[in-house]
Amino acid sequence: MSFELRSAVILLLSALGIALLPACAVAPPSHSDQAQRQPLYDQRAARLSQVEDWSLEGRLAVSDDADGGSGSLRWRQQPDGSRMDFHGALGRGAWRLRSNSDGAELEFADGRRYRADNIDALVRGQVGWPVPVEKLAWWVRGLAAPGPYVERLLDEEGRLSRLDQDGWSIEFGRYDVVDGESLPLRMTARQLDRTVKLAIRKWDLAAAHEP
Repeated sequence: MSFELRSAVILLLSALGIALLPACAVAPPSHSDQAQRQPLYDQRAARLSQVEDWSLEGRLAVSDDADGGSGSLRWRQQPDGSRMDFHGALGRGAWRLRSNSDGAELEFADGRRYRADNIDALVRGQVGWPVPVEKLAWWVRGLAAPGPYVERLLDEEGRLSRLDQDGWSIEFGRYDVVDGESLPLRMTARQLDRTVKLAIRKWDLAAAHEP
């Protein structure tokens, strides 16, 4: 091999090595990175935690080893309670879930109604979803729920990219700016063989800006 050819090969291999380096040597955010992003998260969390009237529309999918399905979801959260409307979820048709300080009520399309003191227990008992709905109200906004958590990773803008809390591992996808706030459009929560996916097509925080 001539000197010129050998030099060209070395340059080519070096260029390939440099090009491949970012793809195979991406390091996770360091503790210092997370510390620098923490104030951004705290500021965002302080603002969003004050928004007590919000709504979303999207698609919810739940699966485990035994069952699974998806359906459309409309969720309205207010200071005095919440209301979730499902259509086609897990093949059970339409149903509505309400909760307030007096407890929770689940109503099916055929008129059957069930009540419980706790919304999580009601959903688990009547629908078979071991989903922590009360914590989901925080997770869906890209916030850790009040209480301890195992791990929390923030992106460069101080938004949650991953959260491990209450036995669930939650990953957050693309965010969008809604009424001046960044809110998740994709969320996937996993626990053992259970998976909950939420794809949000519409957020509404307009009530937060009403006089």
